[in-house]
Amino acid sequence: MAAAAEAARAADAGKRTLLLTYGSTAGLGALLGVAIGSVPVEVAPRLNALALDARSELAAAWEETRATLLPPFSNLAGDELPQPPASDAAFALLRIRDLAPNYDRVVVDAGPHDPLIEALGVPDNLRWIARLLIGLDGQPAQGSLLPGLLLPPEFVSNLRRVLVEAERLRNLLDAPASMVCYVLRPDAAALAEARLAIPAIQLHGVAVGALVAGPLLPPNPEDARLAPLERLQAALLDEAAAIWSARPLLRLDMSATAGGHMPLLLAGRAMGDAGAVTVRSPIGNDYRGEPALTFELPGLPQGAIGLTLSGDDLIVRVGSYRRHVPLPSRLRGVRAVRATREGDLLVVRRR
Repeated sequence: MAAAAEAARAADAGKRTLLLTYGSTAGLGALLGVAIGSVPVEVAPRLNALALDARSELAAAWEETRATLLPPFSNLAGDELPQPPASDAAFALLRIRDLAPNYDRVVVDAGPHDPLIEALGVPDNLRWIARLLIGLDGQPAQGSLLPGLLLPPEFVSNLRRVLVEAERLRNLLDAPASMVCYVLRPDAAALAEARLAIPAIQLHGVAVGALVAGPLLPPNPEDARLAPLERLQAALLDEAAAIWSARPLLRLDMSATAGGHMPLLLAGRAMGDAGAVTVRSPIGNDYRGEPALTFELPGLPQGAIGLTLSGDDLIVRVGSYRRHVPLPSRLRGVRAVRATREGDLLVVRRR
């Protein structure tokens, strides 16, 4: 809903805008008041919408390469394949890469935060598995479980290409003009989730530039029975604004739930430009001139982080989320590190 409101506002402001979702087409279609599919359709002047069907994308990609495969793989039809985890986000990024040059702004409805964080971790997981199994990533092959000399060169070459392509796709989100706008439900459970999810998104190198709270009850509702809920909502918004004080907290009005272009446009205008924020990379490789690995983890509660040094990787845990982060060259080979919290910044240095 917030993505649709922002897309409607951006198009109304004169930007050629694409709204892309890889979730349910029914929900977005009902909001927009038009049927949408896998090809961009015009919703309003300068506004196109597209709903990605990851299973169909996977089947089509498989059929393109099926003739080059050996049995038993060549006997499988594309629609017989199981859908790999996080493949919907990967196919969405592929479509964004192809379509973005045609638009001034691309707004993605990425759905719940857990699948997004899982998708952001895919390149790291692939790199770790490849290094463990066959000694890629610059590690000696004799330390791997499956020596590379025993594997077909085509397999190793293809795996390297997959690793490179996965990292390139994630880098689309790390571009200077890219940012995540986190949608915060106005309730206590959602606030607690956000204090882990927002740092976890930034842990994967993607900046969260703004928050959108909503859908919200209007201030001073006419129905007196809603007044206690509105006061609770206001208190939660005050708490969120204090936790993420360096980021704008935008408001999405309940009226956006009515659906249709005009209610979304009005809600988007009232919300403001969610993409107007200048962001910087949440991960750095120095701290005050000293070699270090830094992570900006805004809102992370005390005691919710854990670190493990594993060779030249630093395993960082934020609540239940985890990432294997390659150490920068100036920190590789160290046997021990120390970590300190400097406000929202986690600083990892030599001990």
